[in-house]
Amino acid sequence: MSKGMVLKLEPYLSKKIWGWEKWVLSCHEDGKSTVKEGIYKGQELSKLLGCGNDFPILNKIIKAEDTLSVQVHPNDAYAKRVENANGKTECWYILEAKEGATLVSGIKKGLNKEKLRQIIKEDKLEEYLERIYIKRGDFIYIPAGTVHAIESGVKLIEVQQNSNITYRLHDWGRGREKHIEKSLDVIDYEGKNKGGRIESFVKLETPYFKVEKITVKSNFIDIVNESFHSYTVISGEGIIKANKNQMNLKEEETIYISKGTEYVLEGNMELLKSSV
Repeated sequence: MSKGMVLKLEPYLSKKIWGWEKWVLSCHEDGKSTVKEGIYKGQELSKLLGCGNDFPILNKIIKAEDTLSVQVHPNDAYAKRVENANGKTECWYILEAKEGATLVSGIKKGLNKEKLRQIIKEDKLEEYLERIYIKRGDFIYIPAGTVHAIESGVKLIEVQQNSNITYRLHDWGRGREKHIEKSLDVIDYEGKNKGGRIESFVKLETPYFKVEKITVKSNFIDIVNESFHSYTVISGEGIIKANKNQMNLKEEETIYISKGTEYVLEGNMELLKSSV
């Protein structure tokens, strides 16, 4: 893709029994973003970039009308050995949260594989989950190995490794397949990965991606020194100018900006920026 390219993306919509996911930046074979407008309209981002499952990240907007399964994701080493796939570290920026909304983030201290296996056999896992109260604007880090669940009444932006590997521990009686032994293998029992809420979030840097909240009051100037920049609009509206062209931006829209591009964001808006 040529220098100076800005693409507005059309998400892949995945409907779920608990709500929906929009894969707003995705080259994954399970759901690919396409170009929304311009000369490449309708084309898959993965084909334009000449990539696929080797693209580093996968960004989503998730709307939970019911609670998701209690789940955990493997790290790279386990996922490559067992699934021939990437691991999955992720993070969430909260767009909407009903009053009193919570998320599952971690398990009680003092557990190990054998203790947790017995708790699951006794159907008592719900008693050992750690929950955190959330509101709009909160930012939650979910490294691989962290037991988690998005609960009902929440909408969020998710930035994650490019992986679709999920192990279910508990599904609230809905009868879907569970992956107990794999889950027990990959859980971070001691909390070494330090998942949870990041207070006063501005920027997160992980080995897999960088995420930053950008606030535009009039204009914001940047250049893509990394392999790409992507933005999802949190709130407000504005425009992006690059290479003598401009594009309108509205709430929850996502753009991809190619390497080497100098650009200006103008307007009154908040955005979540991701790069690697």
